[in-house]
Amino acid sequence: MSSMDSSAVVHCQRLSMRDQVAARKWGDLPSELLPSIADRLGLIELLRFRGVCKDWNSASSTASAEVEALPDSKPWFLLYGENNDSQCTLVTGSGKQHSITIPEMDGATCLASSQGWLLLFREGSMFFFCPFSRAKIELPVPCQLAHREFSEHAAVLSAPPTSKDCVVCIICRAEQREDLELYLIHRGANSWSKHKLDSFPNKIEHAAYHNGVFYYFDNTNLMVCFSLEDRTITFGKVRYPESPKERCLPLRFSSSREKKEMKKRLESVLGEEECPVSTCGTIVPCHPADAMIPYENTGKAREPGTRKGVWFQPRFHQIDEKQSW
Repeated sequence: MSSMDSSAVVHCQRLSMRDQVAARKWGDLPSELLPSIADRLGLIELLRFRGVCKDWNSASSTASAEVEALPDSKPWFLLYGENNDSQCTLVTGSGKQHSITIPEMDGATCLASSQGWLLLFREGSMFFFCPFSRAKIELPVPCQLAHREFSEHAAVLSAPPTSKDCVVCIICRAEQREDLELYLIHRGANSWSKHKLDSFPNKIEHAAYHNGVFYYFDNTNLMVCFSLEDRTITFGKVRYPESPKERCLPLRFSSSREKKEMKKRLESVLGEEECPVSTCGTIVPCHPADAMIPYENTGKAREPGTRKGVWFQPRFHQIDEKQSW
């Protein structure tokens, strides 16, 4: 009888120990282990890791997801603006889909995408935004555009918005349909300068910056060039190099193969029906020339039923709380 009592006591003690281990919270992990764990995560996993609790978010503040270190990684795609809410669909470089809630994208129009930063225009406000870290930098809005919707727009940065050398250059269709307007602002400035391009009916499909000059390419191999040095607008025609030794801009248009691959990645998200999608393009660092992903259907951005999307590089930017334009 005594042996049975002893066995029962030991059995009860073991159950109690298991219950204690099972009840231990993930948040109780030793703080010195958290940064090491975060450094080994991919970007999506890192986002989930940061969302567990404040301690995990703080401990992983210096973590850098492996995907950020890959200069030739495929751009990701963010589909937003459906049903006028903050629910977005994220498509990774491998084609995996994730549903993500981003309130800042509700009612917004993406004007530019550069190195993981998005330039957004929403309800008369303009700001740089990182969709993963939620980092935000407010910009002044051109007074001529404060209460006007952008049409057939494209924009590009000379440097990241946290750099003192950052210059933003936006081109958009004027109210007179044959003209284009160009708006320019330097980091730290409170106002934009405006320049006008008369009688340019072609649609701008690519935007880039190189060595002090902003380039905008249309759909007929013509280009608009704006020089920061002398503030002049010139026009030119795209000419392709005839030999590898010929000097040219370190830029290239996306190849047919790349376009087909990107379209295939989006088929399950956009569907087969011809529903218009207004897409903001970007530039992907590649060797020997950076690939320009085009803006598409930007003239339809205001039409009912039009969805919006943006190609971007997956980055997790963090900024100082006092960071401003």
